[in-house]
Amino acid sequence: MFRFARYAVAILMCGLLATAPAAAQGDPKPNAGATIHIVQRGETLFRIAQRYGTTVEAIAAANGISNPAAISVGQRLLVPNPAPNAPGVPTGYTVGPADSLTVLAVRFNTTPRAIARANRITNPRLLFIGQALDLQEGSQGGRSVRAGWVHPVARGETIFHIAARYNLPADVLTVANALKRESTLFPGQKLIVPGPDDGPALADLPAPLAKFEMAPLAQGRTTALRLVTALPARIDGVFYESPLIIVSDGSRTSHFAMLGADALMRPGLYPLQLTVTTDDGRQTRYARAVLVADGGYPNETIMLAASQADLLNPAVTGPESERVNQLVRVFTPQKYFSGPFGLPCSAPVTSHYGTRRSYNGGVLNTVHAGTDFAALPGAAIYAPAAGVVVLAEMLNVRGNATIIDHGWGVYTGYWHQQEIKVRVGDVVQPGQIIGTVGQTGRVTGPHLHWEVFVNGLQVDPLQWTRQTFP
Repeated sequence: MFRFARYAVAILMCGLLATAPAAAQGDPKPNAGATIHIVQRGETLFRIAQRYGTTVEAIAAANGISNPAAISVGQRLLVPNPAPNAPGVPTGYTVGPADSLTVLAVRFNTTPRAIARANRITNPRLLFIGQALDLQEGSQGGRSVRAGWVHPVARGETIFHIAARYNLPADVLTVANALKRESTLFPGQKLIVPGPDDGPALADLPAPLAKFEMAPLAQGRTTALRLVTALPARIDGVFYESPLIIVSDGSRTSHFAMLGADALMRPGLYPLQLTVTTDDGRQTRYARAVLVADGGYPNETIMLAASQADLLNPAVTGPESERVNQLVRVFTPQKYFSGPFGLPCSAPVTSHYGTRRSYNGGVLNTVHAGTDFAALPGAAIYAPAAGVVVLAEMLNVRGNATIIDHGWGVYTGYWHQQEIKVRVGDVVQPGQIIGTVGQTGRVTGPHLHWEVFVNGLQVDPLQWTRQTFP
């Protein structure tokens, strides 16, 4: 309770210091390695220099100030070369699924209007996951709020009802939300409720969602959704018209899903929709736009021998691809893999996943769906993670092929082998030899082609060797 009291005093002082700007000198022109500071009531040049980790002389010289005592409230000062972690220094921030302008303003101790102005946001409701923002932490000169809750006001609630519910002084809420004691609240209004430093991260989510984490997404990449609900619930989701498979723990309050973006997906915004259903039948819908960034993939041309021309014929490639797709679309509830995947072959990579391809000088209209390793014929191929073999046979295009089911919708494929050393139904362990490198099927030389599937979608295999999912 004493922590909250100190917090209330700090914010109240911040509110007393704030005032409308009134420029006293010409606006300074910013340069590289500098930031702009607006002078607040009670500030001195010495205090401002301390705040940014610089000197009075440096600020005075940058702004043409002959008398350091003669600064005025609202004056815009150029602060040259501020310390990297000083308050007020612009920092890059990537919008997450639980962010809103209101939450970011309180978390970084600024204002929604300042964030919108700095980032040219015309509609605050259209923040999207993966959006890059420039934020100035501490620009209001007070204490940032990192932990707490966003409380939607119910009909009939007052500031005193809400303060009592969270065991806080009413002044903490009024100051944190820039309200007056006589302010009238309206149903649906969102109030920031500051919490202890070790409390839950401040997030703008509808109940019963309590936590939602998701890393940025790019063409051909995988990301993970981690969700927590305050009550046991079932979560259904759709991303760009494709249903998500969401796995819940025994308590049904912790939920996880993997999400992939096709390598040929156009960079841009795509809808993510969640429906949370609690045991009493109540449903909560939550939707955000997700930015799919450009994957930065190169182009290449493949020249096939005349004897392999038939292997480009859709009548040959189509049925084989459909058979593989049917296998990798099956969701196995048991999770076999753990930690990052190992490499399947000790050899250099000659062609990366996502490379745009043309064959024999034709149109650049296909994509390399896996990663190629240039190994000598007969070199060992290793299982990168535990799993169960679901295919081990000769195919026309893929040659001697093996597919391993790692559970939770994750599969790996190994094409063009010289020899297959496993059978369907075999349980394999990480590092186990499952075959040898060859040049069977549609190839121009000996190599291993390795693929990773997530819920039926081909994604970048090497990402799985660098990251852990979940």
